[in-house]
Amino acid sequence: MNGGKSRIIYDKASGALSIEVKRGRSVDSDISGNVVIDYDRRGEIVRLNLYPFRFDTFRKNQKALRHFAKRAAIPFMAA
Repeated sequence: MNGGKSRIIYDKASGALSIEVKRGRSVDSDISGNVVIDYDRRGEIVRLNLYPFRFDTFRKNQKALRHFAKRAAIPFMAA
């Protein structure tokens, strides 16, 4: 995917969850609701940010997320 390791960073103070897909500098962003997607100069996704992110809400919605992932044929991994 990116030649390196992806990272997930959670900032408890701000409640932001950031998923770094690949290393690189963001030059453009799309914002929709509480989701910000950052792109590099090639238009590839660098980072996905969720504001605010609450783990208790995530746990409550795991069933719906699993259903969506299955329909979209994408892997879903949650502890």
